[in-house]
Amino acid sequence: YDYIIKCNNLKKGIICFMKQKLKIFATSKWFDLLGVALVISIAIASGYLATRLDKFVDWGSWTAYVPFGLISVINVGLSMLSTRFTGKLSKLGNYLGIINAVLSGVIDYILGNKAAIITYPVTFLIYLGAIYVWNKATDKPNILSKTKLYMLVTGIVVVSFVFSYVTNYIGYKGHMSLLAYITTIAFAFSLVGNGLNIFKLSTQWQFWLLYNIVQLTKAIVQRNFANVGKYIFYIINSVGALFVWKDSEE
Repeated sequence: YDYIIKCNNLKKGIICFMKQKLKIFATSKWFDLLGVALVISIAIASGYLATRLDKFVDWGSWTAYVPFGLISVINVGLSMLSTRFTGKLSKLGNYLGIINAVLSGVIDYILGNKAAIITYPVTFLIYLGAIYVWNKATDKPNILSKTKLYMLVTGIVVVSFVFSYVTNYIGYKGHMSLLAYITTIAFAFSLVGNGLNIFKLSTQWQFWLLYNIVQLTKAIVQRNFANVGKYIFYIINSVGALFVWKDSEE
């Protein structure tokens, strides 16, 4: 009711109310904990927790002592925290992101994604760029003119989709199924989001929203219903973070 009075309009009041709740969702420490608990629970439910490295590689007897499953579970928690802190305009998000990129690259390569040796070093370098730029920037998002933003976004989108297609074509050995194309689109959107994050631009969250919608679609195609809840959480977080960043521009 207070929002309706403040905005002097029923429709605008409802929008203001929803926007405020989404911002609370994106910035609340309790939702940080909920997000981490959600992704870790899904990872544990998938049966990875107790697995050791020797299940996937034959690199010697020492691999039997490496808790591959536990490392994987911790890594999904780092990924969630990286996203959450970035949504709050915290530099910590990029530092957690670069750790997550290293661990994810190693894990994916071990699990058979040979293209990971190409894709994840790129993600690592992108995060290095973001850390450098963010440390020089103010606490607010950067703002570009419409022309510069259009040119930058167009360039990043084109490069991201071409790179994603080539690397996934290599990774899938030329057998581009529906799942392969969905993976290609998802990776491209993640590259666009990370690329825009280097420049600390709010526009990145629109692409993270698209990325999470594609990942939700991928989870449904794979019948991986445990991940459906995770990506619904990420979708809501993307919208909330977009509002947080946009309001911080003012």
